[in-house]
Amino acid sequence: MHPHRRPRRLLSTVLASVLVIVKEITVGDREARRRFVLVRNPYEEARDREERERTLKKLEQELEGHSRLGKEEHGKAVCRLVSHPVYGRYLKLDKSGRPRIDQAKVKAEERLDGKYLLRTSDDTLSPEDVALGYKQLLEVEAAFRTIKQALDLRPVYHRLSRRLEAHVLLCWLALLLIRVAETRWKETLGSATPGPG
Repeated sequence: MHPHRRPRRLLSTVLASVLVIVKEITVGDREARRRFVLVRNPYEEARDREERERTLKKLEQELEGHSRLGKEEHGKAVCRLVSHPVYGRYLKLDKSGRPRIDQAKVKAEERLDGKYLLRTSDDTLSPEDVALGYKQLLEVEAAFRTIKQALDLRPVYHRLSRRLEAHVLLCWLALLLIRVAETRWKETLGSATPGPG
C-alpha cells in the first residue's frame, strides 16, 4: 500500500458518513494531462433542488404579475427579469417577446444538482482523498468564519501585543472547544441522525 494513501475500508466508512460519491476523470496525457474528480453530494443535491423549486415558484409569480403591467412598464420588467442573475438562467423569450420558463434549461440545471468538479495535479491522491481534502478545506473555512463572526475575533481594541495574542488564543481555544463538543455529540448520536457531515 502506498504510504500516503488511507486504507480503503476507512475511506469507505468516512465517505458513507458524509455521503459523497466520487468519480475520476483524466483528460490528455503526459504534460497536457489534467486530472479531475467529480463529486456528487446527495444532501447538496436535495438542497439545490429545493432552492431551484423556490426560485421557479417566485419566477412564476413574477411572470403572472407582468400580465397586469402597461406596455412600457412591461418592457422594463422583462429586461429586468431576463438580465437577472438567477431568474434569467431559466427564461427564454417567445416569438412575441414575452418571457417564458424554458423547461430545457430547468432540466439542464437539474443534472448539475449536488455536483462539483475538483481539479488536482497530485497523482498520488485517490479520488476519495481529493474529495475528503476539499471537504476538510470547507470545514477549515467554516471554522475561520466561526472565529470571525460567532466568537467576535474582530474588531479587536487591544494596544499591547500580548493582549492581542491572548485574545486570539482565547478565540482559538473557544473554537477548539466548539469542535470537540461537536465531535463528541456526533459520536454520541452515531449514525442515527443522517445529515451533512
